[in-house]
Amino acid sequence: MNKYLITVIVVFSFAFATAQQSSDSLQQKATIGIKEKYPSARSLNFEYGQSLSRNFESELFGQDFQEGEIKAQRTFNASANIPLYRTRKWSLTGSLNYQFNELEFDNIETTEVTVFEQNGIVNFHNFSSAISSTYFSSLFKKPVIYNASLIIDGNDKGFERVKGLVGLSFIMKRTERTTMTLGAIIFVDPTAQIPFFPTFSYNHRFKNSKWEVDFILPQRLLVRRPVGENGRFSIGSSFGSTGFYVNVDNPSFAETFEYSQLEIKSGIIYEHRFSDYLIGTFQGGIQNFISNRLTEKAKPTSDFIYENNQDATGYFKVGISIDPFAGKKKN
Repeated sequence: MNKYLITVIVVFSFAFATAQQSSDSLQQKATIGIKEKYPSARSLNFEYGQSLSRNFESELFGQDFQEGEIKAQRTFNASANIPLYRTRKWSLTGSLNYQFNELEFDNIETTEVTVFEQNGIVNFHNFSSAISSTYFSSLFKKPVIYNASLIIDGNDKGFERVKGLVGLSFIMKRTERTTMTLGAIIFVDPTAQIPFFPTFSYNHRFKNSKWEVDFILPQRLLVRRPVGENGRFSIGSSFGSTGFYVNVDNPSFAETFEYSQLEIKSGIIYEHRFSDYLIGTFQGGIQNFISNRLTEKAKPTSDFIYENNQDATGYFKVGISIDPFAGKKKN
């Protein structure tokens, strides 16, 4: 669900950065701002990422289990966002996402019980689709955005679950250089490690400077500036997650589990606009792992049967975004 979470947070956080009070302007400029700042919200987006070697130790049912080395973790994401319907105040968007995860393990002792850690390479293929409805209105004479999303996912073994989320956000302050928003998101999903949280954003462009600070609770804190006419450089940290279904071939366990990995990535990001419709992204730095749990499908994450602790490691990610429906970029 993390890709859709990011998109929803972006909708809430940046819809007001340049928009006027009218619904038409709010919706149009919010859409432009979202696509400009987040690759995952563009029409087509492709990303390859890799985290480097680190040691880990794990527990199964609260008891010491396996330890060893994750030599590498590779991910590939392909996503598409398709506008389905739009009025002055309401829009409907369809999204498709494919995620490939590959983990390479080493120095693990063979045991009678195997979850998914084993020497060699293990692959996971996951698919998801979503319908997202966004409504632009006002609250206390301030612009407000409501969102509801329905998500269906699965893996290469078949369909797995239906999930959802709802939320809203409204502006607290808006000046020429500063914008603050406040809102909340609720997950309709018992397995979410964070079922509810407030959203807060603060965007400030420093006076007589090209630098700006971009803070979104709980997603990211960046300081950035343009580089030349077509580049943008950022430095800071972002919070995210990686999740996939795990099919366990063992009669002592349930057939399907969900693996959830919460992480903080700190480092640099460079984005370059090759044309009005094509944008490339590179980022790299240090990746810290907060929580890594395996839970039976559709069960609360607090009922996890397995968890592991991983050392911090380096990472990098490259991406390319295509938006054939975008208008020509205005300087």
